[in-house]
Amino acid sequence: MPITFQSATTVTLNAGGNNAATVSVNVPAGTANGDMLIFGIEVSESAGVVPAIPGFTQKATVNDLPVGDQDNTVSLFWRRASSEPASYTVTPDGTYGNYAAMTMLRYTGVIAAGDPFRTSATLAGNGTGISKTSAALTGVQPTDLSIHCAGTSLATWNGTAYDVAGPGGSWVERGEIGMTAATTSNPRILFAEQLGTGTSPAFTSTLAGVAWCFCAGALIAEPPPTGPNSKVFSTAVRRASMW
Repeated sequence: MPITFQSATTVTLNAGGNNAATVSVNVPAGTANGDMLIFGIEVSESAGVVPAIPGFTQKATVNDLPVGDQDNTVSLFWRRASSEPASYTVTPDGTYGNYAAMTMLRYTGVIAAGDPFRTSATLAGNGTGISKTSAALTGVQPTDLSIHCAGTSLATWNGTAYDVAGPGGSWVERGEIGMTAATTSNPRILFAEQLGTGTSPAFTSTLAGVAWCFCAGALIAEPPPTGPNSKVFSTAVRRASMW
């Protein structure tokens, strides 16, 4: 069973000033037990504090303050769905996580037990630019699904509206959302996915002066069934029953 994207939800947070705040994120439509939920969050003015979402496991996080001095954080989480609520309450990071963009993606066909990621990587954008390339992934198998989460914010904090796009081609975009408000950093998040590749996708902004951070990973597919429940065995039994 190949890994298949099913649905997504997105939300932004504009708490303003230095106010600590929470935000409600809806669980994607149609979520069933065993589905894989992937959650990505971009927080500006974050001071490197990891956002919190209860019940999810953090896979990766990166802050560009040491290399780009933009104080821009992206974090990636996962959860295997089990009796899901309608929504989760997310606390970005206390006092400074008051501007954020976040996406929750739902996949089927992901391995049913253990860590769903074969490999992961992060990359700080090292300053601003109209285009940046995500991190490469090593050891990706043909049936793995590579997902890259790009998070951006305005270094100028001038509130200008902008858009972000992936490289196109075999890369499929998922769950883009961004905040647009005057005199803010306008955080934005976008996922791109492709089957069986460790190569690095390039992302492009419609506006210069954008700070970038990336979290990436390769999801492992659920192995095909073997033994008496396999397709070959079932087909043989079905044919034998016709005689």
